[in-house]
Amino acid sequence: MKTDKTAPAIAFQTTKAERATYGLYFFGQNVFYIVVLNFLQIFLTDKGITAAAVATIFLVAKIWDAVNDPIFGVIIDRSKLKSGKFLPWVRVSIIPIGLTTILIFTMPASLSLGVKIAWGMIAYALWDLTYTLCDAPVFALTTAMTENIQERTVLLSIGRLGGMLGAVIIGLAIPLLYPKLGWPVTAIALAVIGVATMFPVTGLAKERVLSRKEEAPSLGDIWKYLKGNNYLFIFYGSMVIFFLTNTGMTIGPYFAVNNLGSAEAYTPIMAVTVFPMLILAGFIPALARRFGKFRLYIFGIVWYIVFSVISYFIGYANNGMLMLFLLLKNIGFGLVAVLMFMFTPDCVEYGTFRTGERAEGITFSLQTFATKLMNGISSSVAMAGLAVTGFIAGEGVVQSATTIRGIWFLYSIFPLIGAVLALPVLSMFKLRDNYVQVMAQANQGEITREEAFKQLPKVFHYK
Repeated sequence: MKTDKTAPAIAFQTTKAERATYGLYFFGQNVFYIVVLNFLQIFLTDKGITAAAVATIFLVAKIWDAVNDPIFGVIIDRSKLKSGKFLPWVRVSIIPIGLTTILIFTMPASLSLGVKIAWGMIAYALWDLTYTLCDAPVFALTTAMTENIQERTVLLSIGRLGGMLGAVIIGLAIPLLYPKLGWPVTAIALAVIGVATMFPVTGLAKERVLSRKEEAPSLGDIWKYLKGNNYLFIFYGSMVIFFLTNTGMTIGPYFAVNNLGSAEAYTPIMAVTVFPMLILAGFIPALARRFGKFRLYIFGIVWYIVFSVISYFIGYANNGMLMLFLLLKNIGFGLVAVLMFMFTPDCVEYGTFRTGERAEGITFSLQTFATKLMNGISSSVAMAGLAVTGFIAGEGVVQSATTIRGIWFLYSIFPLIGAVLALPVLSMFKLRDNYVQVMAQANQGEITREEAFKQLPKVFHYK
C-alpha cells in the first residue's frame, strides 16, 4: 500500500485518565451491545417465538430507529445545557440501558405467544432508544475533547479497544453462563458490570472545543447540512450495504448449537471473531498514520472477501481448520470493524468546511442510526433466512438436514455479498486524513479558507 503524507506529531489535549475512561465506557457499552446483538434472537426462539416473528420484531425496531435517531440528533444540536453539550446525555443514558437490558431477558416463560411477541417488541424498542442515548453523544464527544484529528483517531482507537475487550470477555462468558444461571440472573449481572464501567468517563472527560455557531440549527439548516455532506452519505451508505447481508453474527449461536452440537461451542467462535479486533485496535493509530485509514479499510474488506470464500469451501467437519480460517477471515473483518467509526469525525469536519454548519449531534446520530440499521436489518434478514430453511422454534429441538445446511450457508458465505457490493460505493469517498486536518484548522480559524484551498485538491474548493 502507498502512504499518505506524514501526519503531524500528536500533541495531546486530553489527559491519560480521560482516554482510559473513554475506553472503559465502550467496554461497558459493548456488554449491553453484545448480549443483545448476539443472543437476543436465540433467547426469543428458545422462548417459542418463531424465526419469522423474530425477524419482524427486528424490522419494526429499525422502523422505530428511523424516527428516534434523527429526532435525538436534532435535540443534541439544539441543547444548551450548562454542564456541556454531549456529556449530560451520556450521564442520563447509563442507568436506562441497564434496566432495559434486564427487561428484555426477564420475559416470563408462562406468557402466551402473542404477549411474548409484544414483550419482545416493546422491550427491544425501549432498549434501542436508550442505546441511541448512550451511543451518539459519546462518539460526538471526541469532537469536543480535542481538535486534533490524530488525537481523535487515538481516542476512537482506545474506545474500540475497550469495546473489543468487552466483546471478548462478555462474548466468551455468555455461552457458558446462561445455560447454567438462566437468562434473568445473567442479564442482571451483565447490567451491573456495564453500568459500573460506563460511569467513570462522565466525571473525567472535558469538553474543550466549542462550536463557534451560537444559534441552534433549524430543521431546514440540518437538511441543508446533510445534503451538503455527500461523503457522510457515501460512507454510511457503503457501511449499511456491507452489513446488510452480515448474517454471521446473528446465525452464530444457532450454528454452534445445531451444527457444532452445543451452546458452549460458540465461545471459541466468539474468540476467533473478536480476538483479531482486539489485537488490531492497539495498532490502528500507527497503521493509520503509516498507510491512511481509508486504504486500511479497503484492504480489510478485500481480505475478508477472500477468506470468506476459502472458509466456505473448507467447511466445518474439521474443527481446527474451521477455527483457523475463521481467525484469518476475521483479520479483515476486524480492520473494518475497528476503523469504520473513525470516519465520522472526518465527515463532521468536512461538513463544517463545506456548509458552515457544525452539526455533530446530527452526524453522530446518523452514525448510530446506520449502525443499528445495518445490524437490525441483517438480523432480520438472518432470521428470515432461518425461517426459509424450515427452522423450528423451541429449546432443544432437533433441526432437519436442510436447516443445518442453510445455517452454514447463512453463517459462512452469504455475508460476503454486501462486502462485494460496498466496494464500488467506497470508490467515491475522497476524504483522506491529511485533507481533513487542513479542514479542521480552517474550521477552527487557525488558517483562512484561501490558505486551506492551497493545500487541498480542487474537489474540495467550495465557496
